[in-house]
Amino acid sequence: MTANTRFSFLKHLPLPIVIMLLGTLLTRAAYFMVWPFLAIILYQQFNMSATGIGGLLAIASILGSITGVYSGYLSDIFCRRTVMLVGVIISVFSFVMMAFSSSPLLYLIAISGISIGRALLEACSKALIGDYIESPKGRESIQYFRYYLVNIGAAIGPYVGLMGGLSAQKETFLLTAIVYFVYGIALRRYLLPATELKKSQSIDYPISFSNTLKTIIVHRAFMLLLLCNILVMFVYANFDSTLVQYLSRTDLPNVVSLIALLVIVNSLTIISTQLPLLHLLRRLTPRFKILLGIFFIALAQLIFAFSPLDTAYYLCFATIILSFGEIVAIPTFNVEVDRLTPHHLRGAFFGASNLASIGTALAPLYGGLMLDLFSGKTLFLWLFYISVMTLLIYYLFLVKPLDQG
Repeated sequence: MTANTRFSFLKHLPLPIVIMLLGTLLTRAAYFMVWPFLAIILYQQFNMSATGIGGLLAIASILGSITGVYSGYLSDIFCRRTVMLVGVIISVFSFVMMAFSSSPLLYLIAISGISIGRALLEACSKALIGDYIESPKGRESIQYFRYYLVNIGAAIGPYVGLMGGLSAQKETFLLTAIVYFVYGIALRRYLLPATELKKSQSIDYPISFSNTLKTIIVHRAFMLLLLCNILVMFVYANFDSTLVQYLSRTDLPNVVSLIALLVIVNSLTIISTQLPLLHLLRRLTPRFKILLGIFFIALAQLIFAFSPLDTAYYLCFATIILSFGEIVAIPTFNVEVDRLTPHHLRGAFFGASNLASIGTALAPLYGGLMLDLFSGKTLFLWLFYISVMTLLIYYLFLVKPLDQG
């Protein structure tokens, strides 16, 4: 199967979806120019402990997760464009602030702003797909393609950031702010009329936030899906945060280059294998795809636990296995959310799905504590156990009941 065949639907996409996809690619590339290196910057500039860095990143991510729930609800009541513009503005100011930050407190405020801005954009971008695409298969294809673009950005970003060098971090932060600003101009110019028209056609009455929360909470399948997503993101996010801290505290030469290499291997694996792998698994249901993805993520933790650090080969191999799990599981969670979501509450449900970032938020804190108190091997073995537990929860409470039904 060729890429032209797989993505032939792209030529028929509405302009707002095209703008969103292009903006996702550009802003995510800019985001990854700086994000993978934050732990190193904080360690080198302020000599913070692993736990301190993990706690700072955790607080910022939790603020973003909480914001995402309410912002998704607001996008159902008003329009996606307005909420997305707010997210862009917050991101621009936060990256500019980070360029001139001189203390951990200022970094905390800036990183929190970046997390909040990202949450606003994520919920609305995913919900926007359902606003314009009626076919479930079409929405599924675009969700996968959007994730494909995210990882192209994740491959480009660290390389550009590495070429700029940590000494040029101020310029890198400002360049990232400019990219977000350009995306905001595109949203303001092209997304406003179409989005407002669509929202005016789909919302006939106001929905209270409390009733929306009740609808989400009593949705048993969604809540179980969210729990598993939180656990998966908790395990996976240790690749972005804890592994960086783990390697940066060794005596390895060119550790920054090694970290950038692993991030790029992760992204390039996804870019090069997503099409054939998803085609190979096309007959599996989304729930079985998620099971397989969790298995790969668990296996990767075992390899990380026993990988010697004097060669990049084993770390790269573990990263490739982890990437297979990411390809199969993480975007498929969005497909499942879309399948379970009531149309008139699409933004709220995708906003609530942002709570999976709680796992991402807790990962640096967990990793920092484990590195300060134990060892890298213990850290990854516990992540393996958590992955196996998640696999069992997902199978026993979501897959098995469906088979029996």
